Amino acid sequence: MLRDKLIERHSATARHEFRWRSREISRLEGLSDAVFAFAITLLIVALEVPRTSGELLEAMRGFISFALTFAFLYVLWYRQFMFFRRYGLEDRTTAILNGALLFVVLFFVFPLKFLFSTLINRLLGAGKMVRLPNGTLERAIQPEHVTPMLTIYGLGSAAVFAIFALLHLHAYHRRRELRLTELEKLDTLQSLQAYTASAGMGLLTVLYANVAGAFRGKPYEDQAVIAATVVFFAAMAAILKRRLKRKRQRKQIVERLIAEGALPQGDPEEL
Repeated sequence: MLRDKLIERHSATARHEFRWRSREISRLEGLSDAVFAFAITLLIVALEVPRTSGELLEAMRGFISFALTFAFLYVLWYRQFMFFRRYGLEDRTTAILNGALLFVVLFFVFPLKFLFSTLINRLLGAGKMVRLPNGTLERAIQPEHVTPMLTIYGLGSAAVFAIFALLHLHAYHRRRELRLTELEKLDTLQSLQAYTASAGMGLLTVLYANVAGAFRGKPYEDQAVIAATVVFFAAMAAILKRRLKRKRQRKQIVERLIAEGALPQGDPEEL
């Protein structure tokens, strides 16, 4: 199984990695696996079996959006899997936060697929119109719906990363009980910062969408959109700069611990 292979791979690596404090699948993880499997199943069930070659080719057009949605869900599952392996927490706070994560995942399965499908169709030149079952043509995205849709996606993204940030904050608060090493404390804090920044990017998306929507058709529409765009990309640059700084900081600590004999020599794994 995938879990067994991941556990076996981790056991053979150097001590530069985060120690695993849990190897058994708890009931909390079992429920999480079932929910993620159900979310992926929803993506498959939504696809009807093609009856003609034309319908088959049309269905294959949605393969890329399905793959992107699947990849997004898989990354979330893997991040959650690593959290439970590293910290082994099963207390009430962890259960509540994990339940909130599963709720957001299930809620955003179809909106995510719709977003990816629309973007891919635009890139493939499928046009802005879609044919409904009754034969009428309608815009895939109504102009007046752009702002609320981006707001929903931004809030959904912020919610997912905020929950991961809260999970790592909770783990850091219990660092003494978990006996986290100096390197593990640093990795936990860096994960907390990274997820917080990602949640902030989701909120910036909401701000950008609402600023653009509020000034649409106004005399200062272009200036407002440009200002919001500058703020958005400036925040992204700041996050990337902070990411590089965290990598250098971790490398320095690993090198110091190696010099002190607290870690074996070798190339540390960058998280």
